[in-house]
Amino acid sequence: MKGDAWWRGRMRRSSAGGSVSLSGRAGRSVWLPLTPGVSEATVYRWREQDRVDRGERPGLSSVERTELAVARRRIRELETELEITRKASALFAESEVRPKGSSR
Repeated sequence: MKGDAWWRGRMRRSSAGGSVSLSGRAGRSVWLPLTPGVSEATVYRWREQDRVDRGERPGLSSVERTELAVARRRIRELETELEITRKASALFAESEVRPKGSSR
């Protein structure tokens, strides 16, 4: 990818070897600790999300993403509750006990 070459050129290891410097287009650097198992692709996604959060790129900000995930989870819970209520209602309707002497 074209962006990957740009990205790799701006990722430098610190002299201590325990962190990575990400140089943005504005010359601002961010130091991230190197964690085993964190791939370059993950760090790239973090960087792209930071650009969205700062308004440099279109997309959902981290706050909006979190709110959307919470809303979707709540909708799923409510849909489950509604399905349980419908099944219970159908079960009670089938076994409805009629009062003594009812003409129905």
